[in-house]
Amino acid sequence: MKNKILTILFILVIFGFGLISIIMKDKEISSFERRKLASFPKFEKDFTEKLDAYLLDQFAFRNELITLNSSLNRKILNKIDNNDVYVIGDNIYEKNYPLNEEKTLRFVDKINYIINKIPEKNRIYYSIIPDKSYFLEENKYLKLDYNKMYNIVKTNTNAKYIDITNILNIEDYYKTDIHWKQENLSKVAKQVVENLGKEYIQEKYIVKQYNNFYGASYSKAGLKLESDTLKYLYISSFEEVEVNHLEFGNKKVYDEAKLKNVDFYDIFLSGASSYIEITNNNLNDNSKLIIFRDSFASSLIPLIIPYYYNITVVDLRYIDFEYAKDKIDFNNSDVLFLYSTLIINNSDILKVRI
Repeated sequence: MKNKILTILFILVIFGFGLISIIMKDKEISSFERRKLASFPKFEKDFTEKLDAYLLDQFAFRNELITLNSSLNRKILNKIDNNDVYVIGDNIYEKNYPLNEEKTLRFVDKINYIINKIPEKNRIYYSIIPDKSYFLEENKYLKLDYNKMYNIVKTNTNAKYIDITNILNIEDYYKTDIHWKQENLSKVAKQVVENLGKEYIQEKYIVKQYNNFYGASYSKAGLKLESDTLKYLYISSFEEVEVNHLEFGNKKVYDEAKLKNVDFYDIFLSGASSYIEITNNNLNDNSKLIIFRDSFASSLIPLIIPYYYNITVVDLRYIDFEYAKDKIDFNNSDVLFLYSTLIINNSDILKVRI
């Protein structure tokens, strides 16, 4: 009798959830998982496969079940991390561990290979952006040996180092995302600009904001946490700045249309882009800067725009250096390599053939 009751309850639960899923209106985007959800498929040859994806995505109380699973892992099974993220208070840290010395050295080799292609008279700099795990408590959480990584890069890279670690803290990063907050980066811009030999001027920015920003780490945590506020710093002179993407054509410094997408951080320079030429028509000189970068630089570069007439932005995750170098004008250009510890520890992602 007991088995029959359990069987009946199980069937009622399954069919009940199924019925609720049918009645509920389909969702297009999951802010909880930061992705588009599958819609009901057309009757084509892969209909069954797409139907499975649709039913999983539109299953009733999906978010609640994900949260329940994450909570059980942390509170019942005492797992300190879930999906390779730590949740400390309302701050999410993506695990960056262990240090891969081979890939770190490979990163240096790739940077030096590019440097050897640059005219000797150019001023060449690099800076390392620490990921959030840099600020985790020692001996309590798994984190790579940052001191060793920094020493490997600093000892072997043939360029001038710009240290920004001493002016950053965990409050400078979003709670639900890996990236840093643009509104906190004036101090970083100052450090970089002054090392590049420019006189830093604190602009009077207008702060614009979007209040419901759930970053890339949010879905990995599997917990319902408060959203971040995404702020971006605007000055009217940005209207005279041309931002030309290899993939997208002409865009603005801030692509506000991206606030309607899954990843709001893409508002900065339109997000992932292999090659960008930025022309600042507010200046009438021949100052040029070339930046080899990852996604962290997207929110910093707007704060550097006022100091150069032309900035070339190259993301070697999406474009091969052998192709990019034929487009870059290295003559009389300052050069800045700006990469996070996440990329350095996973340097295979950079398309540099050495």
